[in-house]
Amino acid sequence: MNKYTLILCFLIIVACPKIDPPDDKKEIELTQSSLSLSLESQWTTSLKIKATVLDTADSFTFELLRDDSTVGIYTIENTPRDTILTDGPLTPSTEYQYHAFVLDGDIRTEYSDTLSAMTMDTTSHNFTWEIDTLGEYGSYLKDVWIVNENDIWAVGALSIPDSDGYVPSYANYNAAHWDGEEWEMMKIHSGAELNAIHYFSEDDIWVCSGFPKHWDGNEWTMYHLHNMGFDGVSINTMWGTSSSNMYFVGLNGSIVHYDGSEFVKMESGTDVELIDIDGTEDGEHIFVTGFTNVDFWGNVLLEYSNSIWNILYESDHYLSNAEDYGAVLNVNVKSDTVYATMMGGLWKYNYIEKTSVYVHENKYNKGAYFHTTHIKALETNDIFLVSTRWNTAHYNGITWNYDNSVNQYWGNGNVWSQSADYNGDLFVVVGYVGNRLTALVTRGLKN
Repeated sequence: MNKYTLILCFLIIVACPKIDPPDDKKEIELTQSSLSLSLESQWTTSLKIKATVLDTADSFTFELLRDDSTVGIYTIENTPRDTILTDGPLTPSTEYQYHAFVLDGDIRTEYSDTLSAMTMDTTSHNFTWEIDTLGEYGSYLKDVWIVNENDIWAVGALSIPDSDGYVPSYANYNAAHWDGEEWEMMKIHSGAELNAIHYFSEDDIWVCSGFPKHWDGNEWTMYHLHNMGFDGVSINTMWGTSSSNMYFVGLNGSIVHYDGSEFVKMESGTDVELIDIDGTEDGEHIFVTGFTNVDFWGNVLLEYSNSIWNILYESDHYLSNAEDYGAVLNVNVKSDTVYATMMGGLWKYNYIEKTSVYVHENKYNKGAYFHTTHIKALETNDIFLVSTRWNTAHYNGITWNYDNSVNQYWGNGNVWSQSADYNGDLFVVVGYVGNRLTALVTRGLKN
């Protein structure tokens, strides 16, 4: 080929007009959309992502990606609205990058900002336990509150010898305070047995012994509910967001609310004895458990929202069966989930999404008996269960660890736990030894 032929071919190529591809093959320039991503909640092996759509449309479809891998394609109807997406299984303590593309058919048309989210790490199963005995025969503790490792309050009934004479005499107390070095015995109000404690500050403390008692920094005041017309009311325990928003629960399905100036009896919808209560930090959702075996068998879990108490669960069975979970015992609220201990396991109920997960006790119970007296969820990856026989089960976000060392130390079945609290790295259980031979406190410090 000579040079003239090359020049001719070049001219032909240059002169030919450019042919556009079909419309559906054209590259589309992406624009930032009104779709946004935010972290709803995190676990050790999963993340919940909230997708918020501000556009108004009958149908809105988008693709969610994690580190450039597609998690899924989702369609939201009747926008604007939010939707919660769960991604897992993931690796603990790992950061992931999420972004989304709006789809028109299979074409990406718009994009969201990138969301960085990290899964939670697992927590330690290793605790060092210290054991304290308080009082002598007739002594027991029923509740405990940890302010910090040097400020712990326990309530119940304590009998302490106060003479060395031939006929011993005893001083009776109903509370004990740990200052980091030793326990100080205390007599609150009349000294009558106390069932529960709720601590807001050193000048704002509630206890109860059938009736509520409040410390204002100067003196204790008892509120005699029977004198207010609340016949048949006897308080077992209490919970609140402040001393102007307290809930007291007890016998015969009793619930009494205190707004800082007035006590009002609320309609619970049940006659079952109410034994435990917990709620969200804002007080918008409150949960109460009930159990009775006097005159009739009854178990109940109540939910308070939108100013109404509703029965979320009820049963007349003690043990679980194919139809229900059996007796419901204790309750603890963490984030969007309420944890309720049942005779056969642990019920995790997401009160926002109205979804349930049931953990059978064979996941955490390595002994023959695990009647739970208390549950404390410090975080979703740091949960403690305590049985009546002082066996504990700790969940670190992936695995359960069973510990019966305290039970074995005192002799199997010779110790009885009544309550527990968990704050920071400290887990405290209270109760008594044998037939109330002495009150018992175990303090577990996470290693």
